[in-house]
Amino acid sequence: MAKFRCKRCNYSFSMEVKVTPKVCPNCGNTNCIEREKSASELLDEMQE
Repeated sequence: MAKFRCKRCNYSFSMEVKVTPKVCPNCGNTNCIEREKSASELLDEMQE
């Protein structure tokens, strides 16, 4: 399960997908979705 957030309307949602969705399920805008990093991914970045 991956977490995503729309950069336009700030809607966050989770989906079981391998690629980032192109359309926000809340506002319908395209190409504004970004994957949210997990806590362990953020910690790994800090250690690099």
